[in-house]
Amino acid sequence: MPRRRKRNTLLAELLAEGDLSAAQLARDVDRLAAAQGVSLRYDRTAVAHWLSGSRPKDPVPELVAEVLTRRTGRPVSAEETGLTEHATDNGWGDDTERGQSSDPIRSLVTLARTDADPARRSRLLRAVFREAAPPGPEPAGCPPVALGRGPHGARVGEADVERARYMLNQFVGNWDLFGGGHARASAASYLGEDIGRLLTKPAAPALRKELLSVTGHLAHTMGDMAADAGHQALAQRYYQAALRTAAENRDRRTRAITLRALSVQAVRMGALRYAVDLADEAVTAAEAEDSDDLRAFVLVQRAHVGALSGESRSVYRDMETAEACLERSDFHPGPFTCYPRAGMAYRKGQVLLRLGDTQAALDALRYAAHDRPSHERRRRAFSRAHLALVLLDLGRVDEACVYGRLFTEEYVFLRSHRSVVLLRELQARLVRYRRVPEAAVLLNRIARLAAGPSAVRSRAGAVAPWTEQ
Repeated sequence: MPRRRKRNTLLAELLAEGDLSAAQLARDVDRLAAAQGVSLRYDRTAVAHWLSGSRPKDPVPELVAEVLTRRTGRPVSAEETGLTEHATDNGWGDDTERGQSSDPIRSLVTLARTDADPARRSRLLRAVFREAAPPGPEPAGCPPVALGRGPHGARVGEADVERARYMLNQFVGNWDLFGGGHARASAASYLGEDIGRLLTKPAAPALRKELLSVTGHLAHTMGDMAADAGHQALAQRYYQAALRTAAENRDRRTRAITLRALSVQAVRMGALRYAVDLADEAVTAAEAEDSDDLRAFVLVQRAHVGALSGESRSVYRDMETAEACLERSDFHPGPFTCYPRAGMAYRKGQVLLRLGDTQAALDALRYAAHDRPSHERRRRAFSRAHLALVLLDLGRVDEACVYGRLFTEEYVFLRSHRSVVLLRELQARLVRYRRVPEAAVLLNRIARLAAGPSAVRSRAGAVAPWTEQ
């Protein structure tokens, strides 16, 4: 006789607490999955089956838990949904592999080594983005555990740190020239192996601090690359690891930059309250640093999430302060050291568009689309794609097609999930204008690009400043 399923009262109670219908839960799960690169097609009948006792496959329980977390305003685990038979590891092994053990250095190196190993990487890519409180600004209190013993008498020298910083610049430049999907495993391998071995060696305090700075920046860059490649949960783990490394190094600058990146990611994942909290923390961290560039960088992000939240008064104040900071800042080219004016213009355009100042927003977005140097191909492509989408929404089809064509010229060089998403969105927006000759030509070009990947070679350029627009 078949075993009778037990009704899932845990899920029913959570739906009631969140005032959420079965159809709404199904739609929200599909939407959240799509944001993380997972294609699902659920409806209210699927939720009805869950309520009657059936259990969906991973990563659906984690997705349901995240939807309910946002809806109820409190943390909800996958186990609390009643959709898991046993405790789930969310696609991770232990805390060290998650990048969350008591030793931040060991956990980061283990995370990178796992990511570099094709046989083990799939575990990481099954994980689900979840709202989580970022690590604090100070060390956790446990001394770092040694990763192992270096060669007898070997110490970290200035040449070791210089090589590490050079490689950091190369990986940042690669990411901004070709996208996060290009050579990501190489960057993970370098972080897990070369940097991992250096971190086992004794070093003078100043060199140790420099090495930890490079390590934190590499972890942040891995987060950027993973996010651009569409692996949002993995990106979140790298960002959290960068925050823990920054805490170990008492590096508030890297903390502020990484909190800002987490806020940008949270906006893209539809977690607006979470994004606001992260932006506030980024501003707090930046206040401890004497850097106008850094303050401008975090304030304009807080203005962006404020505009999305409808806080117009604080938005104008943050925008004005950010622009004043950037005007008096000193220019120090290189990753993590300066904020380009085109980056500010891009965010300013988004903010003004949200506030209804369309003409000023277009002026800023046009500046961002034109003022990017050739080695910032990824940022330049995204700026042009976003401007094309805005122009289409305004019915300015001819100008939109100009920027859409420029985006497609950059697209063929990129290995980026975000670029694919933008291409599809541009295609969908253009369909209504398919009888306009320029739009028809662009639609045909997009259709050819969407049919398959292109293999295009290009020479690498210089290092792009900062880590996100």
